[in-house]
Amino acid sequence: MILIVEDEEVYRELLARILTKAGYDVVQAADGFRALSIMEKLKIDLVISDIFMPGMNGYSLVARLRAKWLSMPVILTIGFLSEETAKNMMNGSVDFIPKPIDPEKLIELIHRQLSTGNSLTADEPLPTTRRA
Repeated sequence: MILIVEDEEVYRELLARILTKAGYDVVQAADGFRALSIMEKLKIDLVISDIFMPGMNGYSLVARLRAKWLSMPVILTIGFLSEETAKNMMNGSVDFIPKPIDPEKLIELIHRQLSTGNSLTADEPLPTTRRA
């Protein structure tokens, strides 16, 4: 299951549609605090988060995720920073994808992140989207 953390509802819904169409189960959170709550309750395989959000930004969310789920794959979406600047700020510990997001590049990045065997197989039921 992929957790999408994005404060802009329209963008969050767009990401959910892209991922659901690609065959992934998706759950959504409007902020970092709700994302952490979801992480406590559900088995999440990967987190996609915006960097700039009110309350808890993406960098703070990654720090909290790493404190409890050290190996959790994370992809941060970037709109205003260059990918190089963002990578330097995170010391290469997460992947980045620029906004506007190219759906094909996003799916490719997810496949790479989940290549350890957590990806959805054709035998599994159709994905569902849940809002949190």
